[in-house]
Amino acid sequence: MNFLQNRRIRRSNGAARCGAEVARAAMSAILSALMMAAVAAPSAADEASIVAPAVHGPATGLADSAALRATVFGTPPQNIAPLPDKVPLIEINMSMPWARQLPNVFWFDRQLRVWFSAQDKPAPLAIVISGTGGDGNTTTLSTLRAVLYGAGYHVLTMPSPTFPGFIVSTSSTGVAGDLQQDGQDLYAAMQRIVAHLPRKVKITETDVLGYSLGGANAAVVKSIDAREHKLNIHRALMINPPVSLFASVGRLDKLFAISIGSGDDGVERLYQKLFAQLANLYRSSDRVQINENFLLSAAAEVLKTDAEFSAAIALVFRIDLMNMFFAGDLYAGTGVVVDPAHPPQVGDSLEQTARILRGKPFSEYFTKVFAPYYLKHRRNSTTESLIADNRLEIIGDALRNDPDYYVQTNSDDVILDSAELAWLETTLGRKIAVYDHGGHLGTIGERQQVADMLDMLGGRWQSPSR
Repeated sequence: MNFLQNRRIRRSNGAARCGAEVARAAMSAILSALMMAAVAAPSAADEASIVAPAVHGPATGLADSAALRATVFGTPPQNIAPLPDKVPLIEINMSMPWARQLPNVFWFDRQLRVWFSAQDKPAPLAIVISGTGGDGNTTTLSTLRAVLYGAGYHVLTMPSPTFPGFIVSTSSTGVAGDLQQDGQDLYAAMQRIVAHLPRKVKITETDVLGYSLGGANAAVVKSIDAREHKLNIHRALMINPPVSLFASVGRLDKLFAISIGSGDDGVERLYQKLFAQLANLYRSSDRVQINENFLLSAAAEVLKTDAEFSAAIALVFRIDLMNMFFAGDLYAGTGVVVDPAHPPQVGDSLEQTARILRGKPFSEYFTKVFAPYYLKHRRNSTTESLIADNRLEIIGDALRNDPDYYVQTNSDDVILDSAELAWLETTLGRKIAVYDHGGHLGTIGERQQVADMLDMLGGRWQSPSR
């Protein structure tokens, strides 16, 4: 998530803080925003001509009640595949020479942070990319890391290009969310990291995979490598990918509007619903990491209805958008929430910025930050071409014809609609596994998902007849 979310909330040595104060501090941290600087904003006439992507279908995609709960709870512990007791793990911090000049407010993220688990013998390398807004060491990545390491892989886990730390340290634009540009930045970072791994690490081949948006990023990275041959990536696996990034995020914005509302009142109601549980989680540990797992674990304890589960899911995705919005606005100099002439400095409060951003949907990020930036910097682009360029169809021929692309998804995924699921099935043919439950990411770690994943990456996958 963001800088404030990555801080630890610790008990003070003085008087204990009351539960409500602690909960509100936690939620304020969760709802705070972050990020970067410099390029001229478009004229009012240019901005007025930009139309946001249309969102069709229900707010929850294919999801039903069970899918909403699976999205929040994940795989039940009893269904998790066996995992190794220990997985060696080192943190790697590396500077990227092409990164944009760092605004003062982002002093804490000068280097890209990734995590690496090495086998003690020659082995294939699995590079795993986090989902929207995720860093390189999420709970989901930890599960995938353990599975892959246990199966004999070196494992490198990387943040999403929409994660604040990636945008600050590695993005060549500061405006996240473009599949091709983010793919190029990921690919360049992967080359630099792999080239600087310890000499004793022997790599026999390289595969790339990711979950949610990270799945789409992985597929684009493989398509880039097919042209450039710098990493010689063999296979790519997409786990619960979006077909259209903009449609999926727009669908979640619609879910936010329906389940929470468009103003602060809806977020405040969610505060009231969650704050007691947040305080309990805080009191149960000397140190609580403020991230999406913290929020959803609280939600799982206190939210009971479909509308309440929808609100929690929508809020998590809105938080990720807040970070992208803040960073893009600061870097592109579009002036939506940050005055380009007076950017925030170290120690400045971002509370009011966060309050403004949590009410802004993806359509505003697109019309006021993303599209103005790319229309200016990408020759012959239009708003329609920007939308089309962020669909998996941009690598459709490779997905159809290359036998080394695979997909795992769920028939009730929150971020897909029926047409998008059908497109995946038609395009991938026998290279796709569609599970009949799980919502969004709710099958990761299940025995069947793990077995299928390892068969796909190992070239042993046999699609069940459909």
